[in-house]
Amino acid sequence: MSLTTTKQRYKLIFKTFLWQSLAGFALAALCLAAWDKLAAKSVLIGVYCVVVPHSLFTWYVFRFRADIQPDLVLKSVYRGESLKFLLLALLVATALKHALMIPWLFFGGLVFALIMQALLPILINYDNWD
Repeated sequence: MSLTTTKQRYKLIFKTFLWQSLAGFALAALCLAAWDKLAAKSVLIGVYCVVVPHSLFTWYVFRFRADIQPDLVLKSVYRGESLKFLLLALLVATALKHALMIPWLFFGGLVFALIMQALLPILINYDNWD
């Protein structure tokens, strides 16, 4: 998938955010059906603790065109990963300190979103499957 225009890059960022959010809402709906609103809220908080930093990372990395500025892309990947990790740690610490939630469901949503983050490039890039 060649990301040559700004519109294509922002479309990919939006698609990534949308798919992760939809998966998080589906998991929260399952928890709502199985338990209660607090369970669904716990899962959503866990999911968005991963989705927001990952979306910021994708925006930060895809700011530059790789064919014109390859050195800037590589630097932005390293800086973006650092920023993503820092924001993830801050969001998790804030959620654990201030939000009323069920901790094991929070971490379940967090792990689910991390797995989705790893699988998402494969699922989004289905146009190139042979």
